[in-house]
Amino acid sequence: MAGLQGARQAALAQPVRPAAALLPRLATRHRPLTTAAAAADPADPYWADADKPKVNVYSAYTIYKGSAAMALKVIKPTWQQIGSGLAIEREGTVLLEFAKSTGPRSYAWDQKETFGLSALECASVLENADKHQPMSFVHDPYKGGEGEGRIIKTLRVSPAKEQGWGFNVAVKEGGSDKASIYCSVSDAELRLIKTLLTFLVPRLLGFDEHFQGAPSVLEASQGAAGEAGGAPF
Repeated sequence: MAGLQGARQAALAQPVRPAAALLPRLATRHRPLTTAAAAADPADPYWADADKPKVNVYSAYTIYKGSAAMALKVIKPTWQQIGSGLAIEREGTVLLEFAKSTGPRSYAWDQKETFGLSALECASVLENADKHQPMSFVHDPYKGGEGEGRIIKTLRVSPAKEQGWGFNVAVKEGGSDKASIYCSVSDAELRLIKTLLTFLVPRLLGFDEHFQGAPSVLEASQGAAGEAGGAPF
C-alpha cells in the first residue's frame, strides 16, 4: 500500500508537458526550408540528382478506333536567359497526332498528320465542349515565311449525331486535298481529354515554373510592407 502511494506522489511530482509536446513529430506544421544548393534527398526522383545523366520523359494519351487513332502529346515551352533569370521564349503546345487504320490493331503512324494547339486554343476546346458546340481551327504552318499558304491544316471538333464527339484533321497542299483523318471519341474519352487540357494550359504558359524549387524567404525589412497591411503592388 505504501509503495502504491509513493508511486502516485512521484507521478504528481513530474512536470506537466505542454500539449504540443505530446503530438507526434509528423504532425508538426512547420518544416525546415530547403535550398536549391542542398544535396538531393535519397527520396528525390532520378532526375533530381545532377550527377546522373538526364533522361527524356515521354507521355501520351492515345485513342484507338476502327478507322483511325489519335494521340495527345505535349511539347514543353522553351526558355531564354534574361539577365540573371529566365523568360519564356516559346509557349508549349498540345500536339494531336492522327493515323489511319491499316488493319486490326495496326495504324500508319509513319504517315500521320499532326495539329498543334496553343494554350488559348486548348481553352477554346474546353469552352466549346462545355457548351456542346462544334469548333474549328485553321493553321498555316509556314505563315510569315516563304511557303505561306502552301499547306493549310484544319481541325474540326464536333458532337456526333447520337453520342460522343468527332475529331477530324484535314490537310490541303497547293490548294488540293492531301489528307483527311477522322477519329471518333466517346464522352468519357472527351472528359479525359478535357482533364488533361485543364492540367496542361498553365504549364504551356510556364506558370508552374514559378513554384518550383525552394520557397523565397524575405528579409525582415522586405516583409515590413506586408506586415503593415498588404503587398506593395
